[in-house]
Amino acid sequence: MKVNLIKTVDKVGKWSASRVIGKRRPLIGVFSLTHYCNYYCPMCPFGDADKEGQIKLARKNDLTTEQWKQIFDKVSKYCIWTIVEGGEPTSRPDFMELIKHLHSLNLPVTLITNCSLLNEVDLDELKKHIQFITCSIDSVFEEPYCKVRGVRPEVFRKVMNNLELLNQHKIPHYFNSVITKYNTQEFLDGSYFDKTKELGVNSVSLTFVEDRSDVNYSLLPDRKDIIKICENVLEHIKSKKYPQIMLPPDYFEQIIEHGRGVFDECGVWKSIFVNADAKVMVPCWKYTSPENSYNLLEKSVGEIWDAPQWDLAKDCHDCEVLGCVWYSSQPVTTFAKNYMRGLSKMISQEKPELEESITN
Repeated sequence: MKVNLIKTVDKVGKWSASRVIGKRRPLIGVFSLTHYCNYYCPMCPFGDADKEGQIKLARKNDLTTEQWKQIFDKVSKYCIWTIVEGGEPTSRPDFMELIKHLHSLNLPVTLITNCSLLNEVDLDELKKHIQFITCSIDSVFEEPYCKVRGVRPEVFRKVMNNLELLNQHKIPHYFNSVITKYNTQEFLDGSYFDKTKELGVNSVSLTFVEDRSDVNYSLLPDRKDIIKICENVLEHIKSKKYPQIMLPPDYFEQIIEHGRGVFDECGVWKSIFVNADAKVMVPCWKYTSPENSYNLLEKSVGEIWDAPQWDLAKDCHDCEVLGCVWYSSQPVTTFAKNYMRGLSKMISQEKPELEESITN
C-alpha cells in the first residue's frame, strides 16, 4: 500500500498549526479491537486467567463492526498512521473486514499480534492492506516464552510455525520483545540476537516491562541485570549486526545512567488510544476514574483532546521504562535521528547474505 503523501503532509501541517496555538491533537491512532486475548501474560491486563469471563465481557462490550468503522472514520481526519492491537485482534471474526476499512481510508496499518492465530488468516490478503506486523515475541526460546506468556509448549511451536508463514508470504514484520525477569538470560548471553536472526527477523524493538499499578508484584529484572542488558544491547547496536534495534541507543543509555527513561513532558496525547468499548482514557490508562473517560462514539476527537485532564500529563513521570511513552515524549531531534537510521529499511524481508552488507 502506498501512503497518500499529500494527505499526510496536510494532516501534519494541521497538527503543527494546532501546536503553534497550544492545541494538542493526535497523529497516531491505536485501536484495541477486543477485550479478549488467548494468552495469560502477567504484565498485561488482558492476561486474565478467567478466559470464559473475558469472552463474555468481549461479547457484551466490544464494539460492533459498524461501530469500529465509525471510529476509524472519525480518527482518519487526524492521524497519519494506525496501530491495530487487542487483546488479540486476530481473534475477531471481522478482523480482515476492519483492516480493509482502514486501508480504504488511506491509513497505513501496523498490526500488533501474538501470532498464535495467523495460520487462520488469509496472509496474502492481509499483506495487501497492512504495512507490517509487530510480533509480540518476548522470548525466542520455549521455556521462558511459555513462562512469560502463560501458555503451553505446543502454543510456542505453533507461533514459530506461523512466523515461518510470514517469511514464506514475505510479509514485513519485526519482533517487539518485553524484557522481564523471566526472559533475562537470553539478553545477558546474547542468544536472543542469534536466534532471532535464525528466525529470519532483521529488526527488533526491545523495552523493559513497566510494572502494572494494579498488582503487588514486580516483573522487572534486578538493577544489575538491567544495566548489563543495556550494555549488551548498546554493544549490539554498535556492531551493526542483525537484528537491528529499533529503539534509539538513548533509551538504553538513559536507563544505565538514571535507572529510567528521561523526558520533560509525557507525550501520550500524540496518540489516540481507543479501547474496545470506544472509551478513551484522558490522559492515559493510569487515570481510570469516570470523569477521565470519554466515549469516542459520542464525542469528537477535538472535544476529547481539548479536555482539561491532558494537563495531568505535563507533570506525570510514572512510566519509568515504558518504551512507547519514552519515545513519544522525546524531542523532534530524536525522531529525526531515528528516521535517518532508516526504520522502514530495518523491517525488510530481504535477508542479508553477509553481515558486511550493512556495515559498509
